[in-house]
Amino acid sequence: MLPSVWGPLQRQTFRIEMAESELASKLNRQQQINDGEVKAAKVSQYDVDKRGFIDFMELKLMEKLGEPQTHLGLKAMIKEVDEDHDNQISFRE
Repeated sequence: MLPSVWGPLQRQTFRIEMAESELASKLNRQQQINDGEVKAAKVSQYDVDKRGFIDFMELKLMEKLGEPQTHLGLKAMIKEVDEDHDNQISFRE
């Protein structure tokens, strides 16, 4: 409920600010969803066995697209982002 001491212009300004805030929130959420879809598509692209994870062997296949990495370098890449210590990279990670 808007304060009764506000005039019509103040009420309208308040409503516009609330609408802008709501719109900004919705746009931000949509951007997060879109970013997630892009990340999911990238994970899916390299997830050869379609389990939802990128493991060491799949990461090794990915290296063909970029600079070659050593065995230890690839293990270090996984370890850097592997939050649950299962030696694979999930979409969430």
